[in-house]
Amino acid sequence: MVIAIPASADKIDALIDERFGRCSFFCFYNTQTGNQIFKRNDIKDAPGGVGLQAAEFIANNGVDLICAVEVGPKAEGVLNRLNIKINPVDAGQTVESIINLYSQKDI
Repeated sequence: MVIAIPASADKIDALIDERFGRCSFFCFYNTQTGNQIFKRNDIKDAPGGVGLQAAEFIANNGVDLICAVEVGPKAEGVLNRLNIKINPVDAGQTVESIINLYSQKDI
């Protein structure tokens, strides 16, 4: 399973970015391999439609689950249609805390 986590920086101890479409980076964590890759969110400063574009970016990276504080309704609709699950998480957590949570689960 590949999990996407909106991140405020491209490092494991970064806080989860509370903004889905306008986050600075996405961390992609593969639960099977344990690999994590950070990718810059180049559309974060677009004038509009960033949630939809972020949902497309997520889908193009083979994501199965998003762990985010909040996802807007339009992006949520697209993600639901693509069968990408959304797991709401509390603000103030680090990317590492989310990764640790899923590395301990038998998924």
